[in-house]
Amino acid sequence: MLSLFLASARAELLVSDFSSNVVRRYNETNGAFMDVFVPNTNGLLNLPHGLAFGPDGNLYVASAGNDSVLRYNGTNGGFIDVFVSASAGLDYPVRLIFRPDGLLYVSSQLNDRVLRFNATNGGFVDMFVTNSAALDGPSDMTFGPDGNLYVVGRFNNRVARYDGVTGAFMDVFVTNNLSQPFGLRFSPTHDLLVVSGNDGRLNRFTGASGNFAGAFTTNGPLSLPIGFVYGPDGNLYVAGFGSHKVARYDSLTGAYLNDFVTDGSGGLSGPNFMVFRPPVAPPPGLSLSAANANAAISWPAKNIPAVLEKTLTMTVPTWQRVTNSFSIDSTTNSVTLPADADRTFFRLRLLE
Repeated sequence: MLSLFLASARAELLVSDFSSNVVRRYNETNGAFMDVFVPNTNGLLNLPHGLAFGPDGNLYVASAGNDSVLRYNGTNGGFIDVFVSASAGLDYPVRLIFRPDGLLYVSSQLNDRVLRFNATNGGFVDMFVTNSAALDGPSDMTFGPDGNLYVVGRFNNRVARYDGVTGAFMDVFVTNNLSQPFGLRFSPTHDLLVVSGNDGRLNRFTGASGNFAGAFTTNGPLSLPIGFVYGPDGNLYVAGFGSHKVARYDSLTGAYLNDFVTDGSGGLSGPNFMVFRPPVAPPPGLSLSAANANAAISWPAKNIPAVLEKTLTMTVPTWQRVTNSFSIDSTTNSVTLPADADRTFFRLRLLE
């Protein structure tokens, strides 16, 4: 017997304004400027980079210029505290990821590390990824469908892969066709998309091997793209640092759609990293159909990237990734599985 569940999803758009040392807020539907959400009246925010909403609902900002992570009220943007101080071992922090393990992962660009902190009190836990020749200038990072950590090396033009549990180095996953890379995410089809800043585009690499699969975005008025995120509509939003805008692209084809946040809107100057306020959108719905001894599970193709998982019980669920190959067309992802006499529950878990 098969049962389907939806994992919780992760919508205003918040944008780090590198040049002005503030965080600006835009309407999630039309990109209209709303306000300066973090006005930085106390002057503590210096060269803002990565943004993340924490488990407490507050906004956390990587303050690269003074090697700290700052916490702001998630409702009104008011300053709360210095969550991770400059003495904690960070050197130009960039990406922030809160994980279900109760830890905050932070990429530290100028000492080539990924550090972990307690997600409740900001206390230092350990050095998850240590300094090595494989990684030079960690910028963005993401946990992939395989559960491992993929980290951009901005200064050596590559993507390194690390064990998602231990942090041990695995391999250099992407070795070519990048020039000053910044942002990266897995796509709805589980290919890896990486910003190649000097080329002004996103490149695509196969999710299984890291082989170059071509330019994903080839048009649109972007100058020095930095970070990108998936929006409530399932499309890609890319920050153009040199063009002072946020452009929107089709997440399946890479086609340029429009300038979602227009050049300089609300004073925007040097946007780099962004976050949509959670929940960004409801998780895509799962559909089930059965024929003979097989069952097909399907969901919309255009969505925030997700992993299909299963468990045999909901009492104390042990979710495991469904590794069967899934088919893709212009509208639907689907996986065909043998029907199981035991009750099996399925869910989509959204990737970061």
